[in-house]
Amino acid sequence: MIGSGNYGYSQDEGYHKSVINEGIKIDFTLTHIDPEKQPGVFTEGDDVLFRFAISDTITNAPLSGAFPAAWMDKVERHVNRTSCGDKVVSYIEGKLLSRAELDLNVYYVLTLNHDNTISVVDPLFGYGGSKLLHIIQLESTGYDWVTKENQTMIYVSMPEASQVAAIRASDWKVMANIPVGGKPKKILLQADEHYLWTTYSLQGNFEMNSGVAVIDTETNTLVKNIETGKGKHTMAMSDDNKYVYISNSDDGTISVIDAHTLEKIKDVKLNGVPHSMAYSSLAKALYVVNSQKGTLIAIDGTTHEVIKTMQAVKGIDKVAFAPGGRLAFVNNPTINTVDIFDVAVNRLIQTGDVAEQPDQITFTDEQAYIRHRGSEIIWMIPLDAIGQEGAAVPIIDFSGGAFPPSAGSPECGALGIVQAPGANAVLVSNYKDKVIYYYKEGMASTMGSFSTYGSFPKAVAVIDRSIEERNDGEYETVAKLRSSGTYSLALFLNVPLVMECFEITVLPDPVKEKARIETLLGPLIVKHFPVNSSPNIGDDVTLRFQLLDINTNEPVSGLSDVRVMQALFSKNTSEQTAATETHVDGVYEITTKFKEEGLYYVYVGCASHKLSFNNPQFITLYASKPKSQ
Repeated sequence: MIGSGNYGYSQDEGYHKSVINEGIKIDFTLTHIDPEKQPGVFTEGDDVLFRFAISDTITNAPLSGAFPAAWMDKVERHVNRTSCGDKVVSYIEGKLLSRAELDLNVYYVLTLNHDNTISVVDPLFGYGGSKLLHIIQLESTGYDWVTKENQTMIYVSMPEASQVAAIRASDWKVMANIPVGGKPKKILLQADEHYLWTTYSLQGNFEMNSGVAVIDTETNTLVKNIETGKGKHTMAMSDDNKYVYISNSDDGTISVIDAHTLEKIKDVKLNGVPHSMAYSSLAKALYVVNSQKGTLIAIDGTTHEVIKTMQAVKGIDKVAFAPGGRLAFVNNPTINTVDIFDVAVNRLIQTGDVAEQPDQITFTDEQAYIRHRGSEIIWMIPLDAIGQEGAAVPIIDFSGGAFPPSAGSPECGALGIVQAPGANAVLVSNYKDKVIYYYKEGMASTMGSFSTYGSFPKAVAVIDRSIEERNDGEYETVAKLRSSGTYSLALFLNVPLVMECFEITVLPDPVKEKARIETLLGPLIVKHFPVNSSPNIGDDVTLRFQLLDINTNEPVSGLSDVRVMQALFSKNTSEQTAATETHVDGVYEITTKFKEEGLYYVYVGCASHKLSFNNPQFITLYASKPKSQ
């Protein structure tokens, strides 16, 4: 059913409509991302926030876990109840000819490539393939990246350019290339996203002090370089916005930085070389891998003192936490194992044998995924089947391509396996295959794949444009209004069944509209003067018109190559006549006779001003026989 409600444009909120449908209240607001934009007035090219607050009308409780879907498409007239429902059904059925202009339930796949590019691909799994949307050009090859939670910005470290790229996700435009005073590598956003942090070295010289650069995400400018020590650096953050931790391999220390004052407050001395680290939100502690000694070191997140050193086997490499922050996974490529540590007791509790050279561990809500440099097999560990000390680690697998996914890839700090939105599924980038594979949990093999269009993908990421629940009963997404017109936004809820449409007006952008007119009309405006639209065959007919500059609207005089073409529609024949300028500025004319009966199209052209005969500024005349005949 279609509900009822009032809607309009509020100067405070922008567009707002509230409806009640099947006992469900839907408050829909549309607002600008840019606070400088006029509220309630939307123009093509604007980045906007769609928000649906959904609640139960009886209890007024927010309706959580509703998973709404929405589409936005142009309409010629106000959408009535029947057409709204029909439109929603056509979108859900996925008919190719009924795809909406703006689908708010989609995601895009980005690949960080071997060269200085990022590919943006629309994974059209339901339509049998993919579509390359854009190639983002970077100043140099990217090493690591991070995305804002609202999916509006992407930041990429570029070591060879000594810069960090800030990319706007709505149109894939590089907004800034931020110099950081060294070679940036690992890159992270702090929890409130006010600062972006990136480790840096000084042109590869690890004998000099280097550390971390701090970037303001509002202005995309460098705030400060903080020297932490010598050697290679990795980085981790506490989950409360208080501390940033930087490792210094040559000094054998972990530097603790106050994220508010941007000052280094302590160096934690380790008995060995820090190799990798991760922060546990559950234990409120930092965990550091010492590969040479085969230990995992726990550092208290408040006192910044070493509280535990856990022994494993030499050669352990990278540490990553499963969802919840309790179980730490540490791979060992030298003996092909994965160790599982329980940080509630700070003890190694399980070890699993995996394939050759495990090099990266990532997680979904249900599984741990282990990628290998020496094997194309992706190993999975069910998270609900581990955690019991001494128990065997259950492992299942699938093929991640013809070659090992990371084989041949240059060093990269970003992930090669990421979770796909809206499903217990992952995307796997395969460097040599030049393919992204789609695997859904529970299947024996990948369900599909799509090409990266010739690029070698080092890493994969997702920009999710689907509607997500940000707070209880509040669902949001961001998108760019692509073109002007009257739109119908169709919203669908499955349980209870609700289909609701909202009408939105998007105004044309004046600059783009002017450019479109110039493209359509050409550089000259043709202003035709009144003429008898039904002349007799054989009579002299004077066709007079004025040529105006499309930019200044001023008459254009002195043109010697203005010509008029008369095209007889019935025979598809035409003839051209040179026009002469009159004594009035910019006014030209010809005197002609129409020889046959029929409909004539009269066009004006001027080669010197690139005004072609196919421009739409024509008139029509119908020549007929004199009545006496």
